[in-house]
Amino acid sequence: MSLPPANRIRLPFITQRPSDGGCGLYVLQMLTGKPFDDLAAMVEWRDKGSLHMAWAEMTKVLADLGLPHDGPHAVNTWDDVEGLAIVHVADDHFMLYDADNQVFYDPWEWTGPSTQSTRLPFSYVRVTPPTK
Repeated sequence: MSLPPANRIRLPFITQRPSDGGCGLYVLQMLTGKPFDDLAAMVEWRDKGSLHMAWAEMTKVLADLGLPHDGPHAVNTWDDVEGLAIVHVADDHFMLYDADNQVFYDPWEWTGPSTQSTRLPFSYVRVTPPTK
């Protein structure tokens, strides 16, 4: 994994490891800086025993947070992703990608962010982060 220069890192990196669930919440946490439990309380969970999110839950939380977003847009390559985006990738996983700076924030990784990813993107939602 190759780390990006500090001037290209726009968001804090938070790993979900060693947990194997909750990637969507960790992505939202990196994006907003809000506590994990506060974000989890905002989700209308289909399965109360799981932290699995789909686009419907993700976009509802984004709307509830007042974060401008669009999509989801279907994609085949990372080159198709625009702006700062929440990306749904192979293995039913969410991560952030800052296409403007070519920086990947994958909560499944132990460290990050990175300038490369081996994951295959399926769709994305472009999002505007809150101003600090």
